[in-house]
Amino acid sequence: MSVEQAQRTVNQIDREIADLEKKMAELVKKEAEANKAQDEKKKEEAETRNEADQIIFATEKALKDLGDKVDSKDKEEAENKIKELKEAIEKNNIDDIKSKKDALNEVAMKLATKAYEEAAKANQNNESNASDESKKDDDVQEASYEEK
Repeated sequence: MSVEQAQRTVNQIDREIADLEKKMAELVKKEAEANKAQDEKKKEEAETRNEADQIIFATEKALKDLGDKVDSKDKEEAENKIKELKEAIEKNNIDDIKSKKDALNEVAMKLATKAYEEAAKANQNNESNASDESKKDDDVQEASYEEK
């Protein structure tokens, strides 16, 4: 075999390697594009589960923090919605999780609104009591002060 034939063989092998590398890159790219939709779906499912866990935690904490300030009917409704959402999470039905999460979120918002209203009423009562006490102290005499 001559040097020229050997060089042609090497060049042919190099071209074939380059072609294989291009084909491999295209194959990897097509595979990634094919899995993109599935990856997006998995990401959405994970985010939905995380949001559901967060709303469960927040609602349970609110119920605990509010204690007796929550109407028993509202508390029972919230607990039922929490239970339904937990069951949906166990079944891993994303559409069901979304709808149950939204339902629990509505109940949690009602609880937050009521808690805010109660706090505002309590604050208003405290302010009116404080103003009543300040009216009692209106018999204050002014004094003059001189600096020497």
